[in-house]
Amino acid sequence: MGNIHGCSLSLVFAFYLPLIVLLSNGYSEASMYNMKGICSYKDKHYKPGETFRRGCDKCFCHDFGSYCFAPMEPTSWPKKCRRLRTECGYTVVYKENPLVECRAYSWIG
Repeated sequence: MGNIHGCSLSLVFAFYLPLIVLLSNGYSEASMYNMKGICSYKDKHYKPGETFRRGCDKCFCHDFGSYCFAPMEPTSWPKKCRRLRTECGYTVVYKENPLVECRAYSWIG
């Protein structure tokens, strides 16, 4: 793998992936893919460190392209909860109070 400012990409990625997940605001993500080359989408170019959306996928630009994450889908949740489709994925809420999120047991993406 290449280097960014003297650090291997795997080391940089290992450091930033947990940070990316923490900053995702509870939006569960999976199905990561890497696009090499110029960091762009729909004729708009992005600089390393910038984030952007490719449809529902959240992307992070770096020196050699971008990493994107597709939304995950919940596969199991408590009986007192239900899965709801959102614009870009799913959320799990309580049946009795759909304004309150419920924690799913597992996700796939």
